[in-house]
Amino acid sequence: MKIMLERTASVATALTLALACFAAACSGKSSDGGSGGNSGTGGTVFDGGGKIPDPPDGEAACQSGACNYQAQDCPSGQTCMPSPTPPASGDWPPACQTAGSAQRGATCSAWNECALGLFCAGVGVLPGGGVKPGTCRKLCCGGDWSACDSGESCYQQLYLLRPGAAATDDPVYAGADLCGPVGGCDLFDAASCTEAGRTCQLVDPLGNVACLPEGTAGIGEACTTVTRCKSGSICTGGRCRRLCRAIEGGAPACPADEGVCVHYAIHPDGVGSCVEIQGN
Repeated sequence: MKIMLERTASVATALTLALACFAAACSGKSSDGGSGGNSGTGGTVFDGGGKIPDPPDGEAACQSGACNYQAQDCPSGQTCMPSPTPPASGDWPPACQTAGSAQRGATCSAWNECALGLFCAGVGVLPGGGVKPGTCRKLCCGGDWSACDSGESCYQQLYLLRPGAAATDDPVYAGADLCGPVGGCDLFDAASCTEAGRTCQLVDPLGNVACLPEGTAGIGEACTTVTRCKSGSICTGGRCRRLCRAIEGGAPACPADEGVCVHYAIHPDGVGSCVEIQGN
């Protein structure tokens, strides 16, 4: 049995494009003209504006081949999923295969047990033998959150091991993503994600959150789609900015040298990021 691995797709690019510095934010004044409750700077901007971008073109981002993961354009009764017989090197193509019956969220033990448009995520081989069960997740591409059902977003990248590969070999990105559940954790509560090594992070420009592997870049350090920020921060403009409480007197607040707390359209309610003061 081939082992399926999931990796987290970074949303740094989408979040960066969604942010903008408006006059109110750059001045360090609150949106109502008075002082905010942020003790580090004396200012909180509750309506920094910004724009939630259109979702990516998921279908165009899917790995090319006999079918499209997101369009699910196979003949009736078949589903588009990674080919069970990929080439020894290069891209892992999609192929039309007989659809299973297990529904979204159901437990599964093989790729093809899930219904149309779904994939058995997390299935693998347990140490000492036996099958590690997986969960049926909806296929999507390019981080296109619009392809996911309510309560989910497209943030888990699908990595696979080629047939015959050892568990220590490098997995191959299949050119497809998976819709994962969102919500259920607190950006400011390190204990809200119970699995070791995972923290609550923003996963899309809609303000959705999920428990993801901890990043490595600290506040003020460079970040990319590969080098992600540590918990409590967000990658904008190529570096990590601190997340803050965008409410009167909210904590955590922005330290004086990190600017003011600004709530943008992409942030969840009551959440902002620290923006440097550019002028008065």
